[in-house]
Amino acid sequence: MSANDPIKIVVFGGGTGLSTLVGGLKPYFDSPVAEPLQSRRSPEISLTAIVTVTDNGQSSGRLRGEFAVLPPGDIRNCLVALADEDQLMTQLFRHRFPGDGEVGGHSLGNLIILALNQMNGCFLKAVDQAREMLGINARVLPSTLDRVDLVARVGGRVVRGEVAIKSQNAPIRELAITPPAARALPEAIEAILGADLITLGPGSLFTSVIANLLVKEIADALVRSKAKKIYICNAMTEFDETDGFTATDHVKELLEYAPGLKLDYALFNSAPISAEMLERYAAEKAVPLEPPPITPPEPGQVEFVALPLISESRAVRHDPEKVTEAIFNIYSR
Repeated sequence: MSANDPIKIVVFGGGTGLSTLVGGLKPYFDSPVAEPLQSRRSPEISLTAIVTVTDNGQSSGRLRGEFAVLPPGDIRNCLVALADEDQLMTQLFRHRFPGDGEVGGHSLGNLIILALNQMNGCFLKAVDQAREMLGINARVLPSTLDRVDLVARVGGRVVRGEVAIKSQNAPIRELAITPPAARALPEAIEAILGADLITLGPGSLFTSVIANLLVKEIADALVRSKAKKIYICNAMTEFDETDGFTATDHVKELLEYAPGLKLDYALFNSAPISAEMLERYAAEKAVPLEPPPITPPEPGQVEFVALPLISESRAVRHDPEKVTEAIFNIYSR
């Protein structure tokens, strides 16, 4: 790659974690690199977001059940995060209908993706058309076009479906997809093998990050990829997924689901969390993930990096600008 070529970045995830990250990367598309990176003369980026399609809750779950469409919700969140916030089309994609009627609770963006899918008979084309409608200069891809569900062992029971799994009030200990032979999207494989930098997370360890790795061809492509790979760990545990996990446990669990994967870096939050937020999260049986000791890694081992990455408003969330600066700093090493 020459100094003037864009950095080819592939990001994995689902839910709010992925949309947070891509929102931080948005200013770097086809534009001069902003202040934090100007001194490094970093090139611009090209971005592909690979999104899990196992969600079966709320609007996405209803559309899956009624129209046999892949769940559009996480993909829509990612598209909206990449779009210009001030344009009317973005606001339309974000709009959610109130009430308990037939459209109550549905996101208009989900319905638009459903309509595009019905019009041309291809979910991938529908996502690409939605991307064009929003004027997005990045690619958003489902990990698979097969209809897949999560299957997990929770509290000694085998449970099917993301909503059912996360409603057991017990941490996940084993996770799989059905059908197990789901095929990866070829465009996703191509993006992984051509990437310079790959990030996994932030987001729910099992249902947002590992869910993508359960598509075997995706995991195999990650193993083969020569990109620099960074796992971005959550700042808090989740009682319904990672209760009792340490930060290091997150990394170990991730690697167990992708045998042979060489993870270069694991990024953790080091900023303290306020007493008010600690009390609020305690009610959800969630605790902060303390970063592991930062020591020089053994050859071939994961290097741990701890930086202040969060912001607090209504919740503890990764700050898009801080995370973006962190991954560019790591990439430039």
